[in-house]
Amino acid sequence: MEIEKRTRCEQCHFLTAQCVCQWIPTLSTRLKVLILQDPKEAKHAKNTVTLLRLGLPSVDCISTADQAVLANVLMQKDPAKWCLVFPTDDAVRVESMAADCIAKIEGLILLDATWRKAKKLYFTEPLLQRFGAVCFSQPPIGQYQIRKSPSDLSLSTLEACAYAVERIAGDNMQPLRAFMSTAQAWQWRQQPLNHRHLDQ
Repeated sequence: MEIEKRTRCEQCHFLTAQCVCQWIPTLSTRLKVLILQDPKEAKHAKNTVTLLRLGLPSVDCISTADQAVLANVLMQKDPAKWCLVFPTDDAVRVESMAADCIAKIEGLILLDATWRKAKKLYFTEPLLQRFGAVCFSQPPIGQYQIRKSPSDLSLSTLEACAYAVERIAGDNMQPLRAFMSTAQAWQWRQQPLNHRHLDQ
């Protein structure tokens, strides 16, 4: 009986009792997306990158644990065509970017980590600092409610990616947010509300 309980879905790779396949949207965008993921986030049951990659299969994700691989991947990206979604002091607000600048953007880089670790990665990885950064001045209210956030304006990695894609490529990513909300409600349906933030 225990073996059956631990069986995983072949498509979404969640446990069969938490399968989300029936809600996966079919989405695409001209933008390439690279997620740099802290290894602890990869193991976190509440991480949104897994859901993001199901809804937007073109997303690529690499671990920040292997410095050599990370450096190799970043070196292959053209800073003139790729931008980092991160609120640096000189980041450009995505809502006010000029059309000619937007047209040049080929890909987005996002950091999937706690706020503290994301800042550390940015300031200790010179290759990341080669890329121009973009930030949000009027992001939608975050709907990811099962993990604590630094502020009410904070977005999960999935939500940040969705908003950046919408502003830069003009693609509607609302189905991605809806998928996240439905999936989290389904997967955490038996979790008491007062326990949902105990992970942080």
